[in-house]
Amino acid sequence: MLPPRTGRPERLRFYVVALLALCVSACAGPVATETTPADLTSLPPPPPTCTNPGDDPVGLAISEPQQAAGIPCLRYNVEIGDAPTRGPDDAPITIVMFSDFECPFCTRAMQTIQTLETLHEGEIRLVYKSFPIARHPQAMVAALMAMSAAEQGAFWGFHDRIFSGDGIATPTLIEHVNALGMDMTRVAKDLDAMTHAVAVRRDLEQASRLQVRSTPTFFINGRRISGAKPLSFFETIVEEERAFASRWRAEGVPANGLYAHATELGYEAIEYAQDPVDLDESKIYPVPLEESPVLGPADAPVTIVVFGDFQCPFCARGHETLRAIKERYADQVRLVYKHFPLPGHPAAIPAARASMVANAQGKFWPFHDELYATGARFSVDELAQIGARVGLAETTTPWSESKEFDAQIKRDIELGMTLGVTGTPTSFVNGRPIQGAQAEIIFRAIITEELQRASALQAQGVSGPSLYRSLVGLTGE
Repeated sequence: MLPPRTGRPERLRFYVVALLALCVSACAGPVATETTPADLTSLPPPPPTCTNPGDDPVGLAISEPQQAAGIPCLRYNVEIGDAPTRGPDDAPITIVMFSDFECPFCTRAMQTIQTLETLHEGEIRLVYKSFPIARHPQAMVAALMAMSAAEQGAFWGFHDRIFSGDGIATPTLIEHVNALGMDMTRVAKDLDAMTHAVAVRRDLEQASRLQVRSTPTFFINGRRISGAKPLSFFETIVEEERAFASRWRAEGVPANGLYAHATELGYEAIEYAQDPVDLDESKIYPVPLEESPVLGPADAPVTIVVFGDFQCPFCARGHETLRAIKERYADQVRLVYKHFPLPGHPAAIPAARASMVANAQGKFWPFHDELYATGARFSVDELAQIGARVGLAETTTPWSESKEFDAQIKRDIELGMTLGVTGTPTSFVNGRPIQGAQAEIIFRAIITEELQRASALQAQGVSGPSLYRSLVGLTGE
């Protein structure tokens, strides 16, 4: 369900391949098949350089300052912040893990990490970063509950129970909470209020800056490793890092400064030289509203602009989510509709035309809701019946054939293509993109963050229509 992109067929095919690849294997990168522990006594002593340089998604080279400082291997500066950790702060090895509680490869990888922690007791600090994948329905809930567990001093117990292999269905998550003696009422309140959404989003944004695309992804003293690799693979890197840490200690680096020393000259963010394949979830796009249909007050702190196709079944599913969002947040959220009819949907443009006639008569949203109530299953002939049901006044030309608003529909399509929209639905929450019919909790996590951002601007005196323009960086509209 991707629209044509004028003059760029090759790039469109690349988008299709990339999106299909994400759908098939978004959980983890390459996974080796070895499962038995290696004979550690047979490993050769670590060489002065890296046997494995680590994963490099965009062809980076070790920076000149890092080379001058005598720090080998391609490294990334992954900020730990207030993320959950276990193991001593002055451990010679720090492993940062971007993980999804619903990812089976993460479960497999954690077994390897736990073995490493046993083999190198007191030498490894493990840091957990949340990376709930949107297509995993329970992943965000589990990530938020884990943050509640952290506040109650039970993060690692909760973490280890989940990765013991019992899955994360809601009854299982509740069972974990009860088994750990946590306050379930407090956890439920945290979930309802999205108390920890900003913390989880912060991890997701850090992952986006580092181009983390799959789980599990590890950074061992800043060296990037993707996927559930075998124990021997991790052991080789750990042994090398132990040797490097010993050398740095001999050079005067304090034990509690080893991680900073190893990573301070590493990359903090990765940017593609060319346009990214997908919309960047960490970027705010300046989406103009123009004369598009709007539902909600002009001074709403959160504006959701949706690029949709009335004949797209995923848009019908996404409509149900946005309706629930509107009911929950009321006037705190404003919805804006942009047309993005796709090829292969014969009724999509007639429906868009009829909807704009309805908009001129003040009935866009009732007509919009009736179209999606069909599950996006309607014919061109049925548009007249749907219009009659919502009370559209007769016009000289049938509603679905009116070309009066074609210029606006065309502007919406061109705007979508300019922004990088390639399919429907695509939503922009205060300019931040959400692609596809995502779960309500995904929207709520971003909305929670955006309410805080809007509140900060309101405290500075920004209000009314100026609030949205300031939030998305529009200079005028």
